Amino acid sequence: MKFAIIGFGFMGEMHAQIYQALPGVELAAVVDINIEGAKQKLSSLGLDIPVYATLSELLAECDVLAVDICSPTGQHVGLAIEAAEAGKHLFIEKPLAFDADGCAQIEAAINKAGVFAQVGHCIRFWPEYMVLKGTIESGELGALKSLSLTRRSARPGGGNPQHWVNQEAHSGGAAFDMHVHDTDFVLHLFGAPQAVSSSTTHGMSGPDHIFTQYHYDTVAVQAEGGWDYPQNYRFCMAFEAVFEHGVLAYDSSAETALSCTRSNQPTEAVAVQQPGPKESGSSSGNISALGGYYNELEYFTNCIKTNKAPEIATIAQSSETIRVLCAELDSAQSSQPITL
Repeated sequence: MKFAIIGFGFMGEMHAQIYQALPGVELAAVVDINIEGAKQKLSSLGLDIPVYATLSELLAECDVLAVDICSPTGQHVGLAIEAAEAGKHLFIEKPLAFDADGCAQIEAAINKAGVFAQVGHCIRFWPEYMVLKGTIESGELGALKSLSLTRRSARPGGGNPQHWVNQEAHSGGAAFDMHVHDTDFVLHLFGAPQAVSSSTTHGMSGPDHIFTQYHYDTVAVQAEGGWDYPQNYRFCMAFEAVFEHGVLAYDSSAETALSCTRSNQPTEAVAVQQPGPKESGSSSGNISALGGYYNELEYFTNCIKTNKAPEIATIAQSSETIRVLCAELDSAQSSQPITL
C-alpha cells in the first residue's frame, strides 16, 4: 500500500518512521513547501522518494492509495477535500478543523467519495491511556470517582514566533493543538458532557493554557493543557484516576510512568508493553516512544487491508471533539458554563 505524507515537519517525520516499520506499507512520496528540507530528512531515514510542492502535483504524477495530512490545521479542510475527491483514503492529523463547518465539509467530501478516513487522536491508542480505559471498563478498582488529565510543555518550535504552531491562525494555540488530545479522550471514555466550564490564559498563539471541568452526573472530570512554560521545561502528559478501591496514575516525565495504588497496599509500577519502534529519529519532538503513533497507523492501515472502515478516531467522533472544544473556548470567553 503506497502512502503519501503532506507536511514533513515533526509529525510527518514521525509517521514516516512508522510506515517504514509497518508490513505491507510503503511511503511513496511527500508533499512539503520546503522541498530541500524534506529531502534531507528523508535521506536521514534512508528514503529516496519524490517530494512535491503541492498535493495537486503529487496527484498528477504519483499513484498512491492513501494520503496522510500532517500540515498546519488551517490547511486541513482544503487538502482533505482535494484528496477525497481524488479517491484517496485519508489519515488526518488532529485537530480535524477549527470549527463545526470545517469538520462538516471534510465529512461530506469523504462520504461522497466513499473513502476511509481516520483522525490522529493518538491518545485513544496510547498504551497507558488504553490501560486506564480498560481499568474503568473492567471495574477492577471499583467505580471511577474522578479523573484529572494534564498536558504541559514549553512553547513549541523553540519559542520562535514565526513557527506556524505559534500562530493562532494556523494552529489554534495550545487549546486546539495540545489540549484537544485530552478533550477527545474524555469523550472516548464518557461521551459528550452535559456542560463545560473553562478558563484560559493567552499569549502570542492565542489560548496558551486552558483549564476545563467536564460536567457528568457520576464522575468528576477535569483537564488542563498549556505550552506557556520555559524552554527547558520537560514535556509532561499525565492523568490521575481515583477509583473506589485505588488510584491509577500516569506521568510521562516520571521514572515510573504508570503506577497503581490499591487500598491499604503500597504503590506498584504497572508494566506496559510499547509496540513498534521504541525511539524516534526526530530531534524536534518531545516524546521518544512511538507506541501510540504506531498503534493508530497500524490500526488505520489494517482497516484498509481488510476493507473495513475505522471505528476509532473517526471523522464523526473527531467532529464531536471539536464541537466540545469550541464550547470550552466559548465558556472561557464568557466566563460561564456552556451547555452541550
